[in-house]
Amino acid sequence: IWADMANIVWASGLQVSAAWYVVTETDSALRDGQYVKGTIMLVLRKRLGKSETFRDEIAYEIEGEVKKQIELLTGLNQESKDLYRDANLFEDADLQMAGYAAALRVLTKYSTIDGADMANEALRPRIKKQTTIVDELVDYAVGKANEYLVPSGLDQSTWDRLTNIERFYLKMLDQESSGIFTMSNYQNFAKAFKVKDHTPLMAETKANEARIRGAVDFNNRSMSDGDEFGPTLVRSVLYGIYLIASSDIDGDKVLAQLKQLIPTYYQERTVIATVANYMARKFEGNGPSSRPKEAEAAIILRDLIRNERV
Repeated sequence: IWADMANIVWASGLQVSAAWYVVTETDSALRDGQYVKGTIMLVLRKRLGKSETFRDEIAYEIEGEVKKQIELLTGLNQESKDLYRDANLFEDADLQMAGYAAALRVLTKYSTIDGADMANEALRPRIKKQTTIVDELVDYAVGKANEYLVPSGLDQSTWDRLTNIERFYLKMLDQESSGIFTMSNYQNFAKAFKVKDHTPLMAETKANEARIRGAVDFNNRSMSDGDEFGPTLVRSVLYGIYLIASSDIDGDKVLAQLKQLIPTYYQERTVIATVANYMARKFEGNGPSSRPKEAEAAIILRDLIRNERV
């Protein structure tokens, strides 16, 4: 969608100067079927002059602008909490969209990139499965925006180690612990993290009541290598939590199962324990996201890993 927006703006001779994302999701019985879940509002201005750049140069510029935008909004979040609020001014979906808009601000101010006239490129008929320079640059911007959206309770090094679907799962746990259950949020982050199909991870998909699966919801399903989530470290941690929460299985046997599921277990012990600790905190959430038994099991798993003699 962001590549399409960039093409439309270029073809119109305009450039993006600002953008807002407004959630409009509802579960009203008067609005059955497909309805608008979110609205993106852009501020556009006429592009003046004939600015030129190259892909390598604009990549650094995009990274800097995305980082600057997200740091600004997260800083405002912290200031508002320090002064008079408990809740964030801007949720992660807002930060994410702001990051994409920052990338569009950079992209659309140039009329020529790598010698190509972007207005002409925007009007060129699309060839199926062809990746254009715009697609590549927007994908780069999306990746950079997501790198800066580390959930509270995780460190950057752990976040960098995870795959896209693992990041999606842990990010959604963080959202739920903050009381955010809008289905559009799951859809937006699934697209952002390039998750092929996030529906197998969902326990509930009703508007405003959406919820990700917990360890017991998954139990021993979706563990195959052919499954996108199955062979991941996060899925293995969930399985370990399920074993502890659902039976009196010996701790050494749980660790033995983890070692079979994670070939690099000994190299990844710190990351595995960090993920288990993170899940323990998020499973303690309020309302539909509260899973106290799983939170307790996650703490046990964390301590088993940390206290294991190697």
